[in-house]
Amino acid sequence: MSKLDVVKHNYSILKAMSKNTNIPSEICNLFNKNRLPLVVSTFNKLVESLHLGNADLGGRKRENCQLTNLQVFQLLVLMPFFSVVNAFNYSGSVLSRMFGGKKDMLYSFMSQDNIDWRNIIYRITVKLISNVTCRQDYRKSTLPSVLIADDTDLPKSGLHIESIGKIFSHVHQSCILGYKMLALCWSDGRSQFILDASLHGETGKVEGKEQGLTAKQREARYQRKRDEDSCSAKRKNEYFMGKGEKLIEMVKRCIRARIPFDYLLVDSWFTCKGLIKFVCHSHRRFHLPGMAKLGNTKYKTKTYGEISAKALIAKIVKSKSIRYSRRYHCHHASFDATLDGYSVRLFFCRRSKKEGWKVLLTTDMQLDFLRAYEIYAMRWSIEVFFSDSKRVLGLASCSARDFSSQISHVSLVMIRYNLLAMIKRSLDYETIGGLFRDVYAGVKEITVIEKIWNIILEVVVVIAEVLEADSEHILRQVLEKEERLVALRNYAKTA
Repeated sequence: MSKLDVVKHNYSILKAMSKNTNIPSEICNLFNKNRLPLVVSTFNKLVESLHLGNADLGGRKRENCQLTNLQVFQLLVLMPFFSVVNAFNYSGSVLSRMFGGKKDMLYSFMSQDNIDWRNIIYRITVKLISNVTCRQDYRKSTLPSVLIADDTDLPKSGLHIESIGKIFSHVHQSCILGYKMLALCWSDGRSQFILDASLHGETGKVEGKEQGLTAKQREARYQRKRDEDSCSAKRKNEYFMGKGEKLIEMVKRCIRARIPFDYLLVDSWFTCKGLIKFVCHSHRRFHLPGMAKLGNTKYKTKTYGEISAKALIAKIVKSKSIRYSRRYHCHHASFDATLDGYSVRLFFCRRSKKEGWKVLLTTDMQLDFLRAYEIYAMRWSIEVFFSDSKRVLGLASCSARDFSSQISHVSLVMIRYNLLAMIKRSLDYETIGGLFRDVYAGVKEITVIEKIWNIILEVVVVIAEVLEADSEHILRQVLEKEERLVALRNYAKTA
């Protein structure tokens, strides 16, 4: 194919779109073989292979929208890689000029109440996990597959956001405006995929200032009626639901989806009698390693009767049963007990005499300390997701007033992250952040060149009007000159 044909082909893609266009395929067509990065190619193929239909995304088309719901979804997934930060920046962007539509098209799509984002994420993630579990590096791994649960702050700045309120941030040790996000992650020690998430609020303890807001502030928040059976209404019903109760629902859904896992890892905020009971009674066999608090909870032991964890470690220290691990540079001890009739093993650990004792509880009575420590260390995978998704993918950056839009934004970030995690596993990239920059770098040249061509086309049209000549003839004269094409290419690379 000649250089003229390549340019004409790219130009035709940019200007002519059909209703049946598959957006990832069209974007891949913009690259010639010399500038098609492997990362960009893999990413677009993954988006294209999701096999989602318009029925999964609220129907084929919405009124007065030139693109189908599937096409809008594809645009939303791809936006950050084309330097489009959010829906507000879509108008005038390279994607807008390529595929049409305005920002209202994206806002309207994200605010739909009938899109089951939870089901969409599960369909995508189950497919990605199945791609991982058939790999040799997964089968030969010494680490188990685990589910990891944790929550994080999603700070907001707008008091008019639907259901917004103040939450206690353990990072800032103070109350901030925002949502709490509970997330459930799957990991095999090398890759992590986010399976589920829910947004939560806190009622507060001060009478008359529910959620930390005055009556006037609560009244000024955005509100709208929804069908009680809609997906968004069901998600909003989770808002004041206990996170421990919601976690159990999430794990049950994983079991129904037949996702492989051996352990459920949680921190001390989730470890409780209710969760232990659920794990022990589940028909799907798995175990709970979770941090426990040195509180007043009584454990039943054969040696000391009913005793708290704090009193128990004092007894262990006095009996000189503490061991030292050179591998992990810490002192540790273990003790078997029962909690509410269920057998548990307690691991006590601390790195120095100045540091307080920490308690790791597990329902797996076959674990020794070193193996339990190794498995629980996998919990940091979800912290990597929180860090990367906030820093790179803008997890907390949505400022939409509508609660449905907030759910859509979080879901889209999860989908982008899971796709990047799959590419990271396939191509052995070191970080999600580095991978994001590689995808962005691959499409940046297209963005710049497309802008330049739009300017050239506008100039050609003006010249054609002044000279009363045919604009296509003038454009052909520009393209057929080799030195002009070289100059345009060099300018595009430095723009």
